[in-house]
Amino acid sequence: MSKKTVKLQNIILQYNADENLSKYPALMHTSALNHWYSMVYDPTKKCHIIRKHDVVDFSYYFNTLQLNNWKKHTYAEKFRLKLTFSGRAMVELTEYYRNSKNINRGVLKREVIESETKTEVMIEIPETDKGLVSFAITALEDFYLYDGCYVTEVDEENIRDVRISLASTTFKKEAYIKKNIKLLMKDVFCDESDIKDDLFVHIIDNGRTLSPEEFDCEHLKIYPNANVGGAGGFTRGMIEAMNLPRKPDYVLLMDDDVLIMSESLFRTFYLLRILKPEYQDYFVSGAMFDYDIREKQYEDVGYVHVNDASYGPLKDRLDMNGIEALLNNEDMASRTQAHSYAGWWYCCIPVQKIEENGLPLPVFIRGDDVEFSIRNKAQFLTLNGISIWHVGFAGKFNAAMELYQVHRNSFIIQAASGICGDIDFLKRIKTLFWKEITRFAYNNAEQLIDSVDDFLKGPEFLKTLNGEQCLKEHAGKNDKLIPISDFPPEYNIAKGDPYSYKKLNRLQKFIYKATVNGHLLPGFMLRRWPVVISFDWFFVPGKNYMRKRLIAVNANDNTACMREMNRKRCFSLISRYRKVMKNYKKNHKAVEQAYRKEFANMTTEKFWKEYLGI
Repeated sequence: MSKKTVKLQNIILQYNADENLSKYPALMHTSALNHWYSMVYDPTKKCHIIRKHDVVDFSYYFNTLQLNNWKKHTYAEKFRLKLTFSGRAMVELTEYYRNSKNINRGVLKREVIESETKTEVMIEIPETDKGLVSFAITALEDFYLYDGCYVTEVDEENIRDVRISLASTTFKKEAYIKKNIKLLMKDVFCDESDIKDDLFVHIIDNGRTLSPEEFDCEHLKIYPNANVGGAGGFTRGMIEAMNLPRKPDYVLLMDDDVLIMSESLFRTFYLLRILKPEYQDYFVSGAMFDYDIREKQYEDVGYVHVNDASYGPLKDRLDMNGIEALLNNEDMASRTQAHSYAGWWYCCIPVQKIEENGLPLPVFIRGDDVEFSIRNKAQFLTLNGISIWHVGFAGKFNAAMELYQVHRNSFIIQAASGICGDIDFLKRIKTLFWKEITRFAYNNAEQLIDSVDDFLKGPEFLKTLNGEQCLKEHAGKNDKLIPISDFPPEYNIAKGDPYSYKKLNRLQKFIYKATVNGHLLPGFMLRRWPVVISFDWFFVPGKNYMRKRLIAVNANDNTACMREMNRKRCFSLISRYRKVMKNYKKNHKAVEQAYRKEFANMTTEKFWKEYLGI
């Protein structure tokens, strides 16, 4: 049986990374002599120069090989490091592991390589049971590194012919999507690319601001689309993918406002083509990094929390700037939770799953990826380097999204597809409503009531909803923030800590709850001078206690708003809240049955083509 050498991942060098990442060497490699600029790049020779006696370590996020991950999920067995170089250097192959809390670095092999002319070398990686393997280069004279990669040998019959259709939905974010298209054309659809004939790109233009004539080509097509949100855009991408002359094996969904490296696409392809049969129906979930803090991994797989009905990452958030973080990431890779999902900022889905279990629900935005993953009982593959950097996602609080859209859709996806049956979304609404009321966030409390009220309107409401208009209306209810500098200086907001904590004693807790934090008390019992609180989820009753005014600070952009006690607004919202809760108690079962009855229809291609007007 003949074997073929296949690539697993490319070595990412500082100056062939995207320009936005080249200043973050801690994701790629570091030098013993100069931590921040590991190598000099020669643009004429198109190579990286390691000066004599310098040591460059590649044991970082993009360049460490997850050996056990490849062994478990693919046919890869024996591994090699391939380098294209000239000069003379010692290559040290290393393994990393943890005994108890200590991080250990073992040397697997040392090999001197030398050549006066540009040449290739294959260095075999010795057998090891450790999960992470990497290498370091010690220049014995000036050393010229052109490129490198990790490879393996696989029986030809175990190499799949894999076709991927990438679907990216965009809405008036031309700067981001044009940059991504340019990157694809430069790196992915060039003559030297491994995947140019196995990838087709659909750009679903919900804003109708891109010119198909400008971008349409052999490998990419722009689809002007109605603004039907992420759910509608990605579904359009799925439909177009399944109707290609050569139907793909996978549909890769990717947000528009992301920074991506071409290597993510290459590694996805390299992984998929040598997967063992038992893993071929897994979703590949790309990690989301924070655009503002480039080394920070925010999430790769998420899950719905049974205890409080919130959504969050399966792994801890990590600064992936060293081997300790990589080992922690490996340790957490085996974590499992019920109700897990892959976010559609970068998610590669087997077409077979779409054909067997239908298209997404038309929820416009938020919850479509959660519902689709859980409905399909998805299992997930993750790999370092399959990742994106998301703009304006991590750590940002938007009440229209987080309190209205997410909760309304949580009720809908639970009712329609029967997922998350053991999760009490209503209890979460009740808890959050009283929190928002007592910190004078009346607009937030209203958004929560709206989420239940609109859910109770049933599936006809969802099917005929103008999602764009609905989102605009609720965005208009968000608190209006202004720069902290615009507040009177005597408030001294800059010195206040929105995330400080203050406890209440038992009596104070009773008063806080019984009086709805002073709404039932006369004004003379309340303190007029405002205190700084957090604008987002962070809730501290001790700081809210017995105040007439609060300053809610958004620490992400140094803005804030003044919240003032308004008894009339408070009691009006409580009255509406009780009315909606009474309606829910009386009618929710019938409404849930109506959603369930319409579920199969709403996930068909026929329904979606009518919904999309195609």
